[in-house]
Amino acid sequence: MVRKVAIYCRVSTLDQTVDNQLIELRDHCSKMGWEITKEYSDEGLSGTLSRDKRPALNSLIKDGYRKKFDAVVCWDISRIRRSMKELVFFLSDMKDRDIGIVSVRQGFDTSTTMGEMMFQFVGILSSWEREMIRERTLAGLERAKSEGKTLGRKKVVNDEITSQIVELRNAKKSIRAIASEVGVSRGTVSNVLKVA
Repeated sequence: MVRKVAIYCRVSTLDQTVDNQLIELRDHCSKMGWEITKEYSDEGLSGTLSRDKRPALNSLIKDGYRKKFDAVVCWDISRIRRSMKELVFFLSDMKDRDIGIVSVRQGFDTSTTMGEMMFQFVGILSSWEREMIRERTLAGLERAKSEGKTLGRKKVVNDEITSQIVELRNAKKSIRAIASEVGVSRGTVSNVLKVA
């Protein structure tokens, strides 16, 4: 049975093109005897953007849910996701639907035993990366505390703003009008009025 595959390409800037990736990926699929069901390309979009801000990736995932192909072929795994956490989530999501991921540049296919090992390795690296970030964050917070720095977001509301909000509300002004006049969000006005 011929393997049905989807091609995914991405470039970060509009002055780049996906043409070189497409040429290489089409050639690879031809050599492997795979049938390309569809090509998905996001141009001028960062790999750090969420799925909903990358129309081609979003469409690819939806078609994957519908089982329109057996594998996703990409030039480099970073074309799909830049964040290790997001990449592992994507790989796991596709694996749950029995869809392999083929990275031509890295030379792995998650539907093979060796590719599955690479997938596990990516997961281990992701876990390690999260732990390292957590440790660095905690160390930075401890250092900031020891230096007497105040942590957290700056307070938007002070006593003067609170009294202004209450006064305007007593004057029967709407939350929207109060927010506009005081220069804070409607959510902030609502929160102040809840406790006032």
